[in-house]
Amino acid sequence: MSSKKKKKQRIRVFAPFKPVIHPEEEEIRTQEKRLEEERLKVLEFSRKTRKGFGVFSMAVGAFIFGFFAYFVWTGMTLKAVTTEIKIALLALAVLLGAINIITGLLLIGEY
Repeated sequence: MSSKKKKKQRIRVFAPFKPVIHPEEEEIRTQEKRLEEERLKVLEFSRKTRKGFGVFSMAVGAFIFGFFAYFVWTGMTLKAVTTEIKIALLALAVLLGAINIITGLLLIGEY
């Protein structure tokens, strides 16, 4: 028999590939993650406030509609229209407009 040295067989094991992430790519991923978190916060806020804004908007709208419908139906005119009444009516109209804008933006943010 021959006196050969037995060679040890080595098994080569490769480490898993570790992807190289460049700082620019990492920054983009971080920004996308922040944007997604912000979207979720907007949706959460929209869900919480949707009912309250809707009810308040309907109540103010119904009040203004009823107020003006009463005057049109009865044919009554305010002969003693004071500055306070004009300011109050203007404030109600501006309030309703602002609430409708906010509600619309919340609904847009939901989709």
